[in-house]
This record gives sequence, C-alpha cells and structure tokens, in this order.
Amino acid sequence: MRETPVQDKWAWIAGPVAVVLGLAAHMVAGGSAPAIPVVLAFAALAALAAQLIARWVHGPLLLLLFSGLAQQLLHFGFVAFGGFFAGSGLLDHLHSGQVLGDVPAGAAPSGGSVHLLLYTHMAAAILTLLVAAGVAKLAAQKRAQPLRRANHSL
Repeated sequence: MRETPVQDKWAWIAGPVAVVLGLAAHMVAGGSAPAIPVVLAFAALAALAAQLIARWVHGPLLLLLFSGLAQQLLHFGFVAFGGFFAGSGLLDHLHSGQVLGDVPAGAAPSGGSVHLLLYTHMAAAILTLLVAAGVAKLAAQKRAQPLRRANHSL
C-alpha cells in the first residue's frame, strides 16, 4: 500500500489560512465580517478545496491563480453574508424608514473602498501563496529526511 505524501496530508492548511487572511483583508478595507458559523463554513470548504487541488497544483503561478480565485470567491461570500447595510451603519437595519443617499463613486457595496478591497485581497492571495509554498517546502524536507537516514545507514 502506498503511503500518502506529507504534502497531501498538510495541504488543507492553505484553505483556512486563505479564509483568515481574506477576512482580515476584507475588514481592513472597510468591509464587514459575516457570522462566525459562516466563516467556519468558508474555512471548511476552503480546506476541502485546498486538499482536492493539492495533487494537481505544483507550480507557483497556478497556486497564485487559485489563491486569487479563492480571494475573489471569499470577497463575494463576505459581501453576501456580511452585516453591512449601505448608508445606515454596520448594525442598523433598513426598516426605520431612512432615505438612503447616493453611494459615492469610490465606495464598494460592502462599505469599503473598491481599490482598497482589491489591494488587500491581492495581498491576502500573495500571503496565502507564501504560506502554501512554505508548507509544501517543509513537507518536502520531511519526506526527504527518511531517505537521507536510510542512505546514511547503508
């Protein structure tokens, strides 16, 4: 029976890291956070996706592409499930009869600047790439250690 490579065992870490970095980026840019169960569901789905694509993604450019795609999907999820109501504040609801003014041209529907949201999510994608590459490098070193020990004992 073939042993599962260490890289495949630890690939799931990139998913929750992407969610945490994406949430931090989204909140730094002025967006709101969804409820904790929603964030946990996103983390579980991202861990599953990272584990599934670990066998096929080996180059840094493909990994960066998937990191960027994950950040885009996370942004849409945070906007869809976040608690921000444009024009009335973070926790207020729209049933009070308030008339909402026009949204400024540079404002995103999630409450932050469109450009700042883009830059912070791009930074989160790059950091996710670095973390995933670091985990893969550590996994490769752990895989090589038993081989070195076997060669030294001969």
